Amino acid sequence: MKALTILICLFVLGAAPMVAGDEPEQIILTESIQGSFGKVWRAVKRSMEEFGCPKPQTEKVIEPAEEGGLYKGQYVSDYCLLAEGDDSTRDVIKRYSDVPRIRGGIWVTCRVQYKLNVKEEEGGTTKIILRAEMSGFEEFITAANHFWVSNGVLEGMMMERIKRNVEIEKQKSE
Repeated sequence: MKALTILICLFVLGAAPMVAGDEPEQIILTESIQGSFGKVWRAVKRSMEEFGCPKPQTEKVIEPAEEGGLYKGQYVSDYCLLAEGDDSTRDVIKRYSDVPRIRGGIWVTCRVQYKLNVKEEEGGTTKIILRAEMSGFEEFITAANHFWVSNGVLEGMMMERIKRNVEIEKQKSE
């Protein structure tokens, strides 16, 4: 009996990592950009507007405690609608992530939410940490919103847009 219990335990422990390994990891992009916090922050806000995400859920700037200190900021976009309607939503989900596994599911919306941390660093650079979370409404089986990770395409597009807008901000000040 003891041997059977040990075999079952070993089987469960051996199979657990395979199940957990099936979950895709969230993509986190990190960039250090040459530019002041103010320019990068304006570029972030402008980029969100250009992507159709004009209203943030969270927009927080933390000013330095002492003179000459460094700024920090947190920006969480509202949900940005990528597709609506059952005819095109599944294709959009496939482009930016894996379609969540709901057998017979009919996806009627697909959206993304961007989460950015912006931190001023020494030497005139500003660090950006960018994450994105996908979500959508499945109406046939669950009639609920579901959340999942993206494949990194949206994060890459947003980071490139931010970098381009930082360059525009720099040109304005010259």
